[in-house]
Parts: sequence; structure tokens; C-alpha cells
Amino acid sequence: MDIRSLLCFTTVAELLHFRRAAEKLNLTQPSLSQRIRTLEEEVGTALFERDRRHVALTPAGLAFLEPAQKAVAYARAAKSQALRAVRGETGRLRLGFTVIAFYGVLPEAVRTFRSRFPDVVVELVEMNSPLLEAALTAGDLDLAVLHPPLATPELDIHPLPDLPLVLALPTSHRLAAHSRIRVADLGGEPFLLAPRSIGPSIYDRIIALFQNEGISPNVVQEVTPMTTLTGLVAAGVGMGFVTSGIAAVGRPGVDFRPVKPDAPRLPLAAAWHPPQMTHTSAAFLQVVAELS
Repeated sequence: MDIRSLLCFTTVAELLHFRRAAEKLNLTQPSLSQRIRTLEEEVGTALFERDRRHVALTPAGLAFLEPAQKAVAYARAAKSQALRAVRGETGRLRLGFTVIAFYGVLPEAVRTFRSRFPDVVVELVEMNSPLLEAALTAGDLDLAVLHPPLATPELDIHPLPDLPLVLALPTSHRLAAHSRIRVADLGGEPFLLAPRSIGPSIYDRIIALFQNEGISPNVVQEVTPMTTLTGLVAAGVGMGFVTSGIAAVGRPGVDFRPVKPDAPRLPLAAAWHPPQMTHTSAAFLQVVAELS
């Protein structure tokens, strides 16, 4: 007993006219009649009383009508839900991110996504990049916004706009009087830097920035995340690079300046575990693309 046959039955029951029902269903009248006969054989009794001028439901047909209508409605709802899932409009999105990534377009993207797809449950998890890679590999996350290059080659990535870095230094520091600070003037200054184990590529590029100016950074403390770094700058422990997104939020006692030569930019990407991203992940990335 298939849904198409039930739809044929409910349509005839609604119109009480085989020709008009066949036209509505885009069937020939003989095909419709055959479907009704087959359905009646499956049910085990006649569902319609009919002759050339008259069509009416039998008592069995009347009893059969409401359950058949519900079955057709449930089938339509199931199809609709399936298609919504394919479009990423229902289900779940397990989204991981770094602290740095959330100081940019990501909060607005999450708000927009939730507004656009209210039936998707969004689970947010903050971790550093290595832990995000491990969570993706373990299947604990659907999508993660992190900082390549990745140490896990089997993950697929979609590049996002790089994040500019600026120098965070105490407001009271003599160099804060400059609108742009030369890297060469940072020799000997106490410097704060994230551990190389968290981001080896950006770590090496910052070290190279100093070395290209003939100096080495005086790293007095390794610190992560960058939000903590700005707190240590405010406390006068040292200075260090943060993203422009973090700088835009500001911090009392801390000034933010570009440097010369330009500081390296922090790469950003969305990553997922193949063979393919989930439909909700694809829908979220579309929102990010619109806002970037």
C-alpha cells in the first residue's frame, strides 16, 4: 500500500469524480481506476460505490479516509523535512572555533545563521587549533574555524580572509607616541608570544620578522590566548602581537599600533573531516561568505 495510491484515493474521495481526480493527479483515468482497484484489493473491500453517473464512498471508504489523509500528510511532511535537511535548514551544527576567530565575523555569522535557520541546533566549542583538529578527526565536531597550516592532512579546508596583526603595547610606553612602530626599535623590549606548539607557522614568521631587522625578540613569557596577552600588556609585563579584531575591542592601558615592516597576517580557515561537510556546515559557510 504505497503513498501514491493513498493520494489517488483521497483525491477521488475529495472530488467524487474520477475524470477530474485523474486530471488533478496528472494521470489517465484508466490508470487512476486501476490504482483504486488495486488498493481495494489490498484493503479487502470496496472503497467506492460507482457507476457512470455516480461516485460515493462506501462505509469502508469513509472509515479509510481519515487515516489515508493522515498518511499522505505525514509523507508530505517527511519529504519536506528531508529536503530541509539537505538544504541545511534542520539538524545540528557542532561548530568549533579559536578565541581569535571569534573576534571577527564569526559572532555575526552565528547570529545570522540562527536567525535564518531556527530549527538547527548550534553547539559552540572553543579550543586552540591543535585540539580542534583532533576533535574534527574524532568526529566530535562538524566544522571548525581555525588557523592553518594544519597538522592533520586528511582534513579538508576552506580558506577564510587572513587576520591582520598589530602590536599591543602599554599606553605609557615611549613607543606608543608613534603612529607606526619600527620593528627595529623593539630590540630588547620584553615581548609576549604564543607557544610554538600552538601555532608553529605564525610563531616562526614573527621570529623571522625580527631577524630580518637584525634583532631577536626578547621573549619574557609565552602566553595564549591573545585576550590574555592583552591583559598582560595592560599589567606592564611586555608587548606582543594581536589581531586587529581584538584590537578593535580595546583594553584600558593598552595601545595598538601597526609596525614597519608589516607584521605577518594570521591565516584563518574552516575545516571539516571528509568525505564531505554536513549540509548545516555548508549553509553556515555560505553565511560567513556573505558577511566576509
